[in-house]
Amino acid sequence: MRITLSTAESVNGARRKLAWFVLQGNGLYFDAGGLLKGSHTSYHVDGNVFRTSPATEHRPRFQGTQVPLAQFRGWHQLGFVMLGKSMLARNPVLKSRDERSPNQVIAVPIEGLPSDTLNIVLELVHAESRWLEEAAEFRVPDGALQRRAEIGALEILITLLGHESNLLIRPTQDGFIVAHRNERFSTNRKGVKYVAEAYSQA
Repeated sequence: MRITLSTAESVNGARRKLAWFVLQGNGLYFDAGGLLKGSHTSYHVDGNVFRTSPATEHRPRFQGTQVPLAQFRGWHQLGFVMLGKSMLARNPVLKSRDERSPNQVIAVPIEGLPSDTLNIVLELVHAESRWLEEAAEFRVPDGALQRRAEIGALEILITLLGHESNLLIRPTQDGFIVAHRNERFSTNRKGVKYVAEAYSQA
């Protein structure tokens, strides 16, 4: 089964893909943002995480070890993405096969997000840890759009940020700046090592 996050609106004649997730025998595979061909992250049943993208020369690069999927009972940030709304017309087109059962499409209305920049936050959560959403340090920023998708025994949480007041990453003339909203919605938590990839769509 494949879960695809797409725009609810047509962008240059078609709905556009924003992210995808697939649960296969050896792990969870996913990607978000511009969906560069072949780019994805894989979270394997043994807990090993790999990234494949132009930044890794399209070869799986070890990112670290998490709790094995079968033993996962917590809350884990899979990653976050910054993308410009003006570039969405270059994202892949949503196709009819993406909506065929058992596949699932989650549509998000981006026109209600006024910023020219979008942030997508991807998280993995187990039912036993959903109580954390009520904690102050885990609350969703005001104005955020949130969607959920069950994938096996786990749940994918997808949060879209598109207001200047809630962005975690925003572009500058010569790079980007990051923000800390709370323990959950942060791009600069103390002691956390981040791996960044940056691409322009020329």
